[in-house]
Amino acid sequence: MGFWSKIKSVAKKVWRVTKAVVRVVVRAVITIVNSLTFGLYDLLLGFFAWPPKKLRLHVFILTAPTSSGGGDVVPAGPVASEQLVLDAIERTKQLYKDKFNVDVKPYSKDFVEVLTEEVPPEALDFECGAGQEFGVAGEFFAKHLAGWNGIPISGTFPVTVFVVRSLKGPLGCSMSVIGDYVVMAQPGLEDNVALAHEIGHTCSLWHSGSSDNLMYRQSPAGEKVKWFQKNLLRSSRHVQYW
Repeated sequence: MGFWSKIKSVAKKVWRVTKAVVRVVVRAVITIVNSLTFGLYDLLLGFFAWPPKKLRLHVFILTAPTSSGGGDVVPAGPVASEQLVLDAIERTKQLYKDKFNVDVKPYSKDFVEVLTEEVPPEALDFECGAGQEFGVAGEFFAKHLAGWNGIPISGTFPVTVFVVRSLKGPLGCSMSVIGDYVVMAQPGLEDNVALAHEIGHTCSLWHSGSSDNLMYRQSPAGEKVKWFQKNLLRSSRHVQYW
């Protein structure tokens, strides 16, 4: 790599990190403002779980390129079936309605969309970690967030789920309270509560030490939630009355 190529590469990395920092700051500010305005009632009294609220969800199934190994050619195609995703969404819808009185709705016409464009390897085979937000994968996910176009374009602040080919780490991962997306692979979608658990992280919930709790840090997790978890989730910017 020549001198100027190295300079361009460094400049590109710096610009990627700068954009990620701006995204994090913007989300943090929106989260704080929402908690002190639209979410204040539920932050204090969310354990009543009334009146009903809504959470918008959009799922992108990524497409893997044609590959070959062991003499076999695997054609390009979605990394998971749409039915598998819909089943996971259905379980999440039921759990959020029963435990939080929150209706999970599609952000657009349908819950699921197959993303056919080329996906960087860092996103297709994802490794969980906070630093990913500042790398190639984080930039790719930010480009495709539902409800964003550089800035928020929807007051509902939907949660976007990216279904990847493989995931190194737990059954799923998210950027927690300052995040707008969840990353899942097939094993996480097959789990009873993994999708609901990761969405919970984006809605301000942290890990629980109780094995029967939705936010238990290991699998299998339970479905129970505590009163303060209702307050936090219902006061999230992702959960609104409209």
